[in-house]
Amino acid sequence: MKKLLVILFSLVTFVGCNKNQCLISGKVNDENLNGKLIFLVPVFNSDSLGVDSVVIKNNKFQFECNKEYLADIRIDYHYRFNKENLLVITEPGEVKVVIDSVSCGNGTPQNDSLQFWKELIMKKNIDLENYQRDFLFYKDRGDTLMAEISRRNMEIINAQFYKRTKALAENMKSGTLYDFLIQRIPKD
Repeated sequence: MKKLLVILFSLVTFVGCNKNQCLISGKVNDENLNGKLIFLVPVFNSDSLGVDSVVIKNNKFQFECNKEYLADIRIDYHYRFNKENLLVITEPGEVKVVIDSVSCGNGTPQNDSLQFWKELIMKKNIDLENYQRDFLFYKDRGDTLMAEISRRNMEIINAQFYKRTKALAENMKSGTLYDFLIQRIPKD
């Protein structure tokens, strides 16, 4: 009997300690989302296979995965207004996420890099918006020199963004995030 208990305990411990498991621990800052569904949706799956959902309780939710893939965390579309979806990679370890008007995630190497890349995109978009506004202003005034400078500045911002994206991907050399990023870099 004692041997049976030792074997059973060892088996439970072995099964419970899966080193390939991803735990996504999330929170939302909107109390109105308690009782609502939140989804973990594989990005490259065209149907509902592999979609997971949980109910938000006490502004928290949690997903567990045993396979690595790129996923989108999103709130039920009826309650999604002013809540940003979040890309995550279900790699081994604990990923901590916050779903809000600007969502974020970190805690594992690829998710830390994915968050860094997202921040690069946000900065690029702000800079492009400013130069686009300048470009249209100068173009409407007939100032072709300043309009051209604004246009070139937009090209420089895009080129710098893609250069940093390529460097980020090459630094990884392989993996789910590498595969995702490398597809977003324009071919020379």
